[in-house]
Amino acid sequence: MKKSLSISLAVILFIVLIIWVSLSNFEFGKYDNFQEAIEKGIPNKVNNIIHTEKYDGVTIVMYTTNPDKDEMPFADYEALAVAFFKGTDGEGWDNIGHHGWTHYENENMTVYIEPLRVYDNKGNSLHEFYVAYGEVNNAEIVTVETRNKKEKTFEEAEIITKHGKRYYFQIGKELIVRGLSKKGEVIDRQGG
Repeated sequence: MKKSLSISLAVILFIVLIIWVSLSNFEFGKYDNFQEAIEKGIPNKVNNIIHTEKYDGVTIVMYTTNPDKDEMPFADYEALAVAFFKGTDGEGWDNIGHHGWTHYENENMTVYIEPLRVYDNKGNSLHEFYVAYGEVNNAEIVTVETRNKKEKTFEEAEIITKHGKRYYFQIGKELIVRGLSKKGEVIDRQGG
């Protein structure tokens, strides 16, 4: 009697598990194509994709999202974030980065600096770089530049205009970010 009850419970649990997996968006392993990777691999609802760039075999997606009101009840802004994917539509896509954002914000610009560090099972570095990105709010800022702490000169970041807003995007190491006027005057600087 106890044995048949245990088997019945196990069968019912197995059926419930199969129904839950088939009705949810849960997936094992890789995503079939890049669109599916964005839809299911990013835990936040993506409002708009601002920029996509491939670097060191990693596809970086910069997107906007609204912060979760349960986690951040006082967040009343549209956040900018990045996601890191590796793969192809033929072989499948993996999300290899973390999800979240830490930023500095003022009336001039927002500054997000997100690292990607991926290691193999022996501790060897597969990917290690930073992405500096943000929104330019001050119309007087015409150029955004970055450099790492060891370099002496700045490198110009890409400026992207999308949906009437200006964003910047730059890949490097331990980045310092500054916004410049048309005359080259520093309006804002973050880091280092």
